[in-house]
Amino acid sequence: MEKPKDRQNEELKDTKNSQPKEQKETEQKDYQEEYNKLKEEYLRLYAEFDNYRKRILKEIEDAKESAKRSVINDFLTILDNLEKAIEMAYQHKDAIIEGIELSIKSFKDMLKKHGVEEISPEKENFDPNLHDALMTQPSDELPKDTVIQTVQKGYIYKDKLIRPAKVIVSAGSANNENQNNNDKEE
Repeated sequence: MEKPKDRQNEELKDTKNSQPKEQKETEQKDYQEEYNKLKEEYLRLYAEFDNYRKRILKEIEDAKESAKRSVINDFLTILDNLEKAIEMAYQHKDAIIEGIELSIKSFKDMLKKHGVEEISPEKENFDPNLHDALMTQPSDELPKDTVIQTVQKGYIYKDKLIRPAKVIVSAGSANNENQNNNDKEE
């Protein structure tokens, strides 16, 4: 037989056990709701970021295409000038030179407009960062390591070398070379 005191203890235990169990279930439910809320917020932010990334990539691509169209339009102007020059050449033989000169000027203006600078370094000191020496030759007029002639112009775009100028560089005076050779022979 059970004692009444034991029965009270058991009832108390049951009450204590049921309370934490209910509390645990409530806490678990709260945690699950918080988890679901955070997961939903994460998925929304992830989708927003993915849409942002796609939008930025599209804007970059659109900007590239716009820049290409602008450059192509400039080339078309030059093409129009060349076609006019050919047309004029058939009518007036002397007009061909004028037409070509106009086309070259248009082309140079277009390059300048887009930030391209020409390198034509005659009578400047040779710079291996900007010039490509094709050969050296003696020169009585220009000191050693000075550009005598530009064979092909170079170009720079926004402080970056696109193509070095191909040049002929002075080896110094031919008289100095001959005198140096004579000094060596003696």
